[in-house]
Amino acid sequence: MDFTIAKLGITATGTAILTQVVVTAISYSLDLYRGDITVEEFKNLIFEAAKAAGIATPIVFLVLVAVLALFPEFAVILSAPVVVAGFNSLFGIGIAIPIIQSLVRHIQAGGFGIETADAYKSAFDGSAP
Repeated sequence: MDFTIAKLGITATGTAILTQVVVTAISYSLDLYRGDITVEEFKNLIFEAAKAAGIATPIVFLVLVAVLALFPEFAVILSAPVVVAGFNSLFGIGIAIPIIQSLVRHIQAGGFGIETADAYKSAFDGSAP
């Protein structure tokens, strides 16, 4: 029996969990540094992210494999360069947004200095420095 699809599913799940853990850790590290969250909250955020990825990824993978088994013509559509590029872009955005949000929270809290916080406020709130 060939276990190629099962191995691919396990690899995809492991990669998704690891990626989500790293992104979550990076996203909340500045909050932890500032003391806005405790070490326990930080650990819980990472655990919840890993758990969510560990549940969602196999489900999505199984649905995708089932759809491709039932409708093989979708394999051609899903392998089109535009579709692959779109999935890669969404994946990249999914990684970038939490990190950007973390940086914005750090700026708003004055983590990069009061001048940076004031510049941010004047740029996005419309108030004068």
